[in-house]
Amino acid sequence: MILADVGNTRVHIYEEGRILHLELEDALDAFAERIVHYICVNDAARERIVAESYWRDISDRIDLPGSYPGMGADRRALCLSRGDALYLDAGSAVTLDRVEGGRYCGGAIWPGIGAWQRSFVAVSPVLDREPDWQIDPDELPTGTRRQISYAIAASIVHTVRTMRGDLPLYVTGGDGRLVASWFEDAIYEEALVFEGMIAALEAPMNN
Repeated sequence: MILADVGNTRVHIYEEGRILHLELEDALDAFAERIVHYICVNDAARERIVAESYWRDISDRIDLPGSYPGMGADRRALCLSRGDALYLDAGSAVTLDRVEGGRYCGGAIWPGIGAWQRSFVAVSPVLDREPDWQIDPDELPTGTRRQISYAIAASIVHTVRTMRGDLPLYVTGGDGRLVASWFEDAIYEEALVFEGMIAALEAPMNN
């Protein structure tokens, strides 16, 4: 089975345990003639996929109890991957979702780490600083560079602490390894969204 998670910036392909991160053009060149089960949060990409490939959209199969209308299929799949937990996806956006008792309980959304950094530059060129991620979220830093890094990291860290309770914390996404390093016991796993997709495909379909 080949799976695809079509995001806002890349297409993530899962095939035989390996994950490829491709531009849409490259993904279609390589896989358009093959049966690929996919989810998508990018309407423009979906139009091309429908027109140019044999891919099958399984977004409607990603059934997460308690989820809300408009919640992305990628987030729903992530929340189906490991049961009750707090799930953090650090991609083009950073999302945080809580699942307890088998139901979605709510979450939070931030800009992605890169988007957040670019937003500082839009305010003032003085804030165009390379981040320093060797910071302690419990200690107020001095210096512009470290304070920018603290603003990003501490916002996420303290929200996680507020929402987490006794739940495990799973982290994925392109900046997932970085964000996971801010926690002592975070579990980073690149394939979580695909695990959720597989779980949804293996679940009995409702009549």
